[in-house]
Amino acid sequence: MKLVQSFLAALVTLAMVCPALAQETETETTAKDYQVYELGEVVVSGKSDAVNKVTDTYTVTAEDIAASHALTVPEALSYVPGITVTTGRKNEPSISIRGFSQHEALILIDGVPYYETNYGKLNLNQLPTDMIARIDIVKGAASVLYGPNAMAGVINIITKKQGIKPSVSALAEVGEDGAYHLGASHGNSLGKFKYWINVERREASGWYMSDDFTPSVGATVRKPGGTTREVIQEEGERDNSSYAQTSVWFKAGVDVAKDSAYYLSAYYIDSRWGMPPSTISNNVFPSRPAFSQYFSMDKYQDWGLDLSGEQAITDNFKLRGKLFYHNHEDDLVSYSDKTYSEVIATSRYKDYMAGGALFGDWDIVPEDTLRFSVHYRGDSHKERDDEYLPFAEAMSYTGSLGLQNDWKPWGDKFVVIAGVSYDWFDVTKAQSVETDRNGNYDYTEDLDTPSTMDSFNPMVGATYTFTDQTRLFGSIARKTRFPTLQQLFGSRSGNINLEAEQSTNYTLGVGRPFGKMFYGELSVFYNDIEDRISRDGPYPDSMYHNYSNVKMYGFEVIGELTPFKDLLLRVGYTYLHSEDESDGAVTDDVLWAPKNKVDIKVQYIVPKVRTKLDFIGIYMGSHYDQLPTASSPDTEVLETSGYFLANFKLTQPLWDKFEAFGYVSNILDRDYESESGYPGQGRAFWVGLSAKF
Repeated sequence: MKLVQSFLAALVTLAMVCPALAQETETETTAKDYQVYELGEVVVSGKSDAVNKVTDTYTVTAEDIAASHALTVPEALSYVPGITVTTGRKNEPSISIRGFSQHEALILIDGVPYYETNYGKLNLNQLPTDMIARIDIVKGAASVLYGPNAMAGVINIITKKQGIKPSVSALAEVGEDGAYHLGASHGNSLGKFKYWINVERREASGWYMSDDFTPSVGATVRKPGGTTREVIQEEGERDNSSYAQTSVWFKAGVDVAKDSAYYLSAYYIDSRWGMPPSTISNNVFPSRPAFSQYFSMDKYQDWGLDLSGEQAITDNFKLRGKLFYHNHEDDLVSYSDKTYSEVIATSRYKDYMAGGALFGDWDIVPEDTLRFSVHYRGDSHKERDDEYLPFAEAMSYTGSLGLQNDWKPWGDKFVVIAGVSYDWFDVTKAQSVETDRNGNYDYTEDLDTPSTMDSFNPMVGATYTFTDQTRLFGSIARKTRFPTLQQLFGSRSGNINLEAEQSTNYTLGVGRPFGKMFYGELSVFYNDIEDRISRDGPYPDSMYHNYSNVKMYGFEVIGELTPFKDLLLRVGYTYLHSEDESDGAVTDDVLWAPKNKVDIKVQYIVPKVRTKLDFIGIYMGSHYDQLPTASSPDTEVLETSGYFLANFKLTQPLWDKFEAFGYVSNILDRDYESESGYPGQGRAFWVGLSAKF
């Protein structure tokens, strides 16, 4: 750690005493070596980004990502108003949008859904940020063109493509105790043929908790076998916290003419990571097929192929389309105890998703555009609890037809959006693997499947911009989330009688610039969720039911101040009130819904030397991780305390093509938990060097 601290001090000294080294290099070092992959957009803005102006939207740029030193997508999303990111069991981040769970949101990569077909979500930590041009977040009334399962909103991760000129970029950085991150990109244009590639590697043997962490007695619960009271986590390095990942992202295509392009995108992710145990309680089921919460992900592989194209049919009509195939496989290894020395089981998931989407934009008259969308995909899921067992299989199909009209009677000054989608979900196959009393394979059973589910989802929104650039906006949308395969067919909790969840989302807001130095935006929102799927209701069977009715409302305030050229101040505040109005609910509190969140960014560029100083702060209010229910009224209430984290990055341009940087996270070395029983990382350092040619 002393070596890293010394290097950071050297960077500061370099920035202050060597102005000649960095002077006049701003253009070279900040020039973009990439372009945004426009075919990754779902809602094409055309001359104006109409549909995204009627609801709450937020964009995280590649520059924002670099300033915050976010190495993964969840890290980049942590600083977005209205989004909370927590990490708990399985060492996977959980992303919440204004109280909605991650599986209730639509996560896209270049407009293509990204999830694991059983639980409806994937570990977004496996998505590096080196390949990202921007992340578009739509909260509330997302366009019907996005397709189904966007109840919470949409997060569209849009990747990079080749820049105007041939480019090569590279990055290398090291952290404490051998942690490192390497990345390289190259793009080029050969006439109409374009290509871009990114390769990235991250690895660490583990990470350290705060020096203020105090060990406590937890429990290892064996079923059967009884409970052992013991200290599960000692001070210092977090147990089982190592990770390693390699990823490759490739894109190639032809820009035939204006509004005519065809691209093939491919990616491959190979990861493994440890899953630190809860400091409170961990279960071990030693009987075959065995399972334990002392576990790790020893294999996690994702790869996919996406074919995207757009073609102008006439001057007023354009088609865009996507075909995709994504494959996922992982091995979850269970251990007998906290020493992680004896393997008792290795379970495996094998999934694929294949489908396509078609979009059309018809400019009926200059003031009116009619858009339509068609989505259809099949999801295959195979799972086995251990290596000696066969796979149980499931297959489902999801589709959507969307129609939207963008009416601009007074140009961009006044815009009205109206649309409706028809969404459906059909499970055609489901199986379970039955074992005898000794856990040996007995037979594979075909399960009953639910009837086809469908839903109509309308939305309407409008925005008006006054002459002083004050913008009013508002929208109403009904959104649906179909049940996941796990909710339908989970061995202990599945219920094929489930119906779709539904939410009616309301948004009303105003935004205005005040001179050239300040911009402010205020929005209020209200979400009325009905038939939410939950296991916490007054039922004796611990199965999922359409039990929960929840109201969530609040407001967001975002302000950005640039008092002079080289100083930027940005603050976001989110207030969220959530209330469980379900019949028979023991409490009206709601899980994973913090009442307050504050996001802070301060950026200052030192004149002459062009040293960039970035301060990032986040305050996360308290939230509930566990609540009593009607079926378990004695369940202990677990509430995670609020916390404040501060991070700092210093970036120094060097010569023509290079930048050196140092980064420290959790400057104050706070001992905190984002979920109960899972202490966060203490103060940590990174130093690195990047180059662009």
